[in-house]
Amino acid sequence: MDNIKNGKKPDKGFINQGISMSDGRTVYVDPKDVYLDKIHNTAADRKDIEKAKKKMMTPFDRKIISVLWVLNIAVVAFIGIYLNVTNEGDAYDEIKKEAHFESEEGFLGYFSSEDVFAEALTPNYNETQYPDGIIEGFKPLYSENNDTVAWIRIGGTTVDHVVLQTDNHDDYLRTTFHGDYYVGGSIFMDYRNQLRTGGHETLAKNTILYGHYLKNQRGMFSDLDKYMDVEYYKEHPVIELSTLYGNFKWKIIGAFIAAYNEKDDNALFYYWNDDFSDECTLGYANEVAFRSYFQNPSVDVLPSDKFITLSTCSHALDVGGMVNARFVVVARLVRYGESAEVDTSTAVDNPDRRMPQLWYDLQKLENPYKDYAIWQAY
Repeated sequence: MDNIKNGKKPDKGFINQGISMSDGRTVYVDPKDVYLDKIHNTAADRKDIEKAKKKMMTPFDRKIISVLWVLNIAVVAFIGIYLNVTNEGDAYDEIKKEAHFESEEGFLGYFSSEDVFAEALTPNYNETQYPDGIIEGFKPLYSENNDTVAWIRIGGTTVDHVVLQTDNHDDYLRTTFHGDYYVGGSIFMDYRNQLRTGGHETLAKNTILYGHYLKNQRGMFSDLDKYMDVEYYKEHPVIELSTLYGNFKWKIIGAFIAAYNEKDDNALFYYWNDDFSDECTLGYANEVAFRSYFQNPSVDVLPSDKFITLSTCSHALDVGGMVNARFVVVARLVRYGESAEVDTSTAVDNPDRRMPQLWYDLQKLENPYKDYAIWQAY
């Protein structure tokens, strides 16, 4: 152990090995001798180490550290409050200001982009190749990022975002519209959904959008779990989706929790199926209503109807830090000639809703629906 020097910092090459249990001074060790100091400290040893640390720290040092801790907590709390109150945590605020526009023609209708969009999103008409039939109002966004496919909005909520799409579900998981890293990522459409010029008939049976739930701030799909409350549903019963080619509205039919990994695969509701037959449609709608926190008989479903599904993370079934669930909101397309108004007076809570098997396990309850059949797509 000749290469161990106690207290005084040695020549270059030695490393800090910790605190001496005998006098509390720092021990520096030659790297080749580190293995000699590998010991297992007993409880008594650990007490001696703590005493040695205190000897090395003056009362003034401890006071300064305490003050710094208090300041640190205050700063963190202030930032959290600031983000929630001002919504500055939402990386898309500027895009909303630049892109969102109401017109007599409807949500994100036809308008002069030069009058609405900031210079940062002024379209380069000379270089951008636009899809045939694109709505004029989308050109500034599309010229900035040609992964743009839609804009989603739920009036009175923070769901008010550009929708992006690539050939996978990873590109915008942690990436903004402008290509920057952001923990909240972007709202993105399922890669299987294909948008085309035309009306209702061009939409998939189930248009699926994914977005993050930001636990400590607003934005993305953070408002979706508020649909656990039937009163919240009554205030926000309609989803608006403007694609590159048209404006569509959807009446919400249910909101529920789905397990990310069911213990029993037979209990997994495949709500993110994008394409199923008209013969399967009523079964799909029944599964949604069966699981939903609320039900509204005034919103009917026909075999020919189409749906939009919004999916986000849910912390309701977290175990050991693992996010095991999704919160899902499903709506059906407003039909040609049908009013988008929803009679919410008939909406009621659904106390007997079906929950994922994991929920029953965590509550230590028997699943009364464990032997029920599960909807299958065809």
